[in-house]
Amino acid sequence: MGRWIWMLGGLIVWTVHFMGVYAIASLADVVSRADDPAWRMIGLAFSGACVIAALTITAVAARRVRRPADAVAGFGDQLALLGGGVATVAVVWQALPTVIGY
Repeated sequence: MGRWIWMLGGLIVWTVHFMGVYAIASLADVVSRADDPAWRMIGLAFSGACVIAALTITAVAARRVRRPADAVAGFGDQLALLGGGVATVAVVWQALPTVIGY
């Protein structure tokens, strides 16, 4: 199970970010307005934490890919590297509307 979590770690971060930003925006819309600056900063802080998590997975996976390992572990590290990179780009892309104000 640990290998699956490692291989899908970036995609898990992306999923948590998507659900978290949606929940923050929904809560903000109920409490005040979704474009209220305080709620936007909360969303950006959450996005920043998710970017840091995705970059950490990417950096650790890149370091592990450089080390010689068995084929199964190497494949898992490559998937973790790909997932972490995709998650980093996706989280930044999903945070852009909050940055520009839409």
